[in-house]
Amino acid sequence: MNQLVGPLFLPLTRWAENSQRTACRNAMVATTALAAHRRERDETREFVDSVLAQRARRAGAAPPSLPAARLG
Repeated sequence: MNQLVGPLFLPLTRWAENSQRTACRNAMVATTALAAHRRERDETREFVDSVLAQRARRAGAAPPSLPAARLG
């Protein structure tokens, strides 16, 4: 009897381990995506700041700064 029931319960006995692995993988994927978005945001901010600085130099004025709320 145990030989028949054992294979049925095997997935249940490994559920916690598999669930933990899946959660860790999901966390790594999310961290990678967030890092990519942060890098893209920082690159965009640097580009916008450089364009604004160039325009300000051409106009002969001090470089304007963007409000943090618009970039963040």
